[in-house]
Amino acid sequence: MKLATSVAILLAILPAAVQGVTNGNTLRCVEPDKVDYDKDYFPEKISPEFSKLWEMTYYKTYKILTNKATDKKYALYQCGTLIPDRVREQVDDAWAVPLQDGLALSQPATVPQIEQLGVRRQIKGYVGTPYLSSPCMATLGEEIDGDGSKIFQSIFDDSDSFPNTKGTPKADFITANPQVAILKSSGAGDNTLNWNAYEENGNKATYEWHKVMGALFNLEKLANEQFDESSDRYDCVSDNAAYLEESRTSTERRLSVPTRNLAADDIKPVVLWASKAYNQEAFDVARCDPEFEYYCELAASCSSTLLHSNEGSINTYYADGSMHMTVEEFVEFGKDADVWILPAYVGDFEDSWYWNHTKDFKSVQNGNVYDIQKSGGSAWFDQRTAEYDVLLQDFCDVVGLYDDTTTNHERLYFRKLYPVAEPVGDMGTCSPATLDLPW
Repeated sequence: MKLATSVAILLAILPAAVQGVTNGNTLRCVEPDKVDYDKDYFPEKISPEFSKLWEMTYYKTYKILTNKATDKKYALYQCGTLIPDRVREQVDDAWAVPLQDGLALSQPATVPQIEQLGVRRQIKGYVGTPYLSSPCMATLGEEIDGDGSKIFQSIFDDSDSFPNTKGTPKADFITANPQVAILKSSGAGDNTLNWNAYEENGNKATYEWHKVMGALFNLEKLANEQFDESSDRYDCVSDNAAYLEESRTSTERRLSVPTRNLAADDIKPVVLWASKAYNQEAFDVARCDPEFEYYCELAASCSSTLLHSNEGSINTYYADGSMHMTVEEFVEFGKDADVWILPAYVGDFEDSWYWNHTKDFKSVQNGNVYDIQKSGGSAWFDQRTAEYDVLLQDFCDVVGLYDDTTTNHERLYFRKLYPVAEPVGDMGTCSPATLDLPW
């Protein structure tokens, strides 16, 4: 059940825009008897601008990925070449690139990056149970290869925190895909490549691991372009929000009708980011100290004031010394915010646990309450880090600092809950004919 062992099939799954001379790196295996060891096979290179936890060092026929979070090194050598013994001895593992047996994943947020690169079929498995929102991954999960096996498999790894005992045993999966790279946040051996994007500080730093993903397929050129474009869009949205906030008293500012009233006050919008704590009669609120979390950055980039606190009277289950607020503490903390974003799945807001405690909040009375189900499913968890620029547009829109009279924006993540709830979103479907198209 190997889909990418042959050169022809590998090329078939790559988007047309990255197959020829548009990318200077070699997108196929070179013939061993034609290797030029004095040639630079990776003229297109990546380097981190914002990420602190990885670096890539290039040589003629191989490149070394260093994961600083786990202190691991990996050699990625051009397929068809020989990796020097001295190099193999200095690294934790090595793979021929472009990857010949694809990837197995363990983190939902890695899926959209692979889709953006147009190499979905390189996803061969998922460690654990894959709760994914991507309709194309659902379609891929139903495809069968020539011997009747599923192309995309759930993998049983007994070292996993929540192993999927119904999945293919990890050892059997590796036997069938000997050159697969299994992306996990920790561990070594058994084809494991540590992936720690979630430990980065900042939205750009997190998404910059997209460059590393591209390097696994020699798609550095495309990955660099996609990162730069998203970074530019992010900065543009932030700059526009700053302009609108500074000129909010001007009659010339162009705000969409739904946000005009919210932006009428001559002060920065105040945002409450909070939801009910899991299995507790308590509220979990934003924390921006000592870690400047992604939502703190969203608020700052949208010229807004985010309410945040480390205070509370109730101990959390998951971290000793981390506190949650009682209902009374939360009401006093959040009642005057202009906008309330609940990072949670909420059904009927007026029939929810929240209503009796918060119906008099300013944000509720003004109809500025949102949850995270605009795209439905688990899109919040596996899509937003790859669409951090879109997420920023959403945030700026709900706080009234997005000008959509010239560039229309339909929110993809934040769903209005009250007074008229927007429907829970749907990611749609993906036909087999579109599986090989880049996202």
